[in-house]
Amino acid sequence: MGLDINCVQFLLAARKRGAGFDEILTLGRLVLNVYPAKLVKVLEGAGLPVEPYLQAAKDNTFAEPFFASLGTKKIDSLDASKYEGASVVQDLNQPVPDALKERFDAIFDGGTLEHVFNIPAALKNCMEMTKVGGRFYMHTCANNLCGHGFYQFSPELFYRVFSEQNGFEVERMVIHPLGPYGQWYEVSDPNQIHERVELITFRPMQLLVQARRVKAVPIFASATMQSDYQEYWWKQKGQDKPAPLKPSWLKKNLPGVARALHVTKLGVEFYRRQSLGNRRFFKPVNRTG
Repeated sequence: MGLDINCVQFLLAARKRGAGFDEILTLGRLVLNVYPAKLVKVLEGAGLPVEPYLQAAKDNTFAEPFFASLGTKKIDSLDASKYEGASVVQDLNQPVPDALKERFDAIFDGGTLEHVFNIPAALKNCMEMTKVGGRFYMHTCANNLCGHGFYQFSPELFYRVFSEQNGFEVERMVIHPLGPYGQWYEVSDPNQIHERVELITFRPMQLLVQARRVKAVPIFASATMQSDYQEYWWKQKGQDKPAPLKPSWLKKNLPGVARALHVTKLGVEFYRRQSLGNRRFFKPVNRTG
């Protein structure tokens, strides 16, 4: 669990857009994985005071010094044990106590949730601990990180979870290659473009998510469904069964040719749709924006 330069720049951009960080909770006690000289340069570029970071950073390899320069007045960390000095000991597989609900201006996950087995319960806990008007942030696994944790996630999950029915809205979602130098891409909401946002890459990819709590409502009072299935089911509502698909003339009369054309089409679709070059799905953005 840690805070790298991608996280730092994502949080600085959120602050620039008006997000508050007065009282925050990190999932796990986060290690700061940014060279001090680089962090000083980034903070100065954002117009933030460097002195709080420099004072707090003495003999401290954790992320609290960065949050001090961000303007945080109180920071807590939550973990299942105290082995790294977490101030709140809580298993996210289990419901959090009422004392933690609607308490924090910001909750930041720098690599915890993919290691928690009961992911719906863990997400619900994080959402309930966020104040109305506060925000939940996460930096997590997308493609090609199989085995790092229990899970690697798709953008669709977070767009559907942090939705109006649960009292949230996704303000920003970015996907980027693992490491400090990769290009950032804003990710489209599948529900808005009426299409699955799919991606195949040769590099490990990570997601940055920023979601705001707009109202206090019961979390997951109704089941969360993938958007394209939900749309299809609503279209079929009231019908006993969907209309059968009719095979084309080519498939009926020249099945070998039809199959060859189908395979070729799939190959073309891979390059057209499922790459970072698909501007309908992924829009390149500046890290400091």
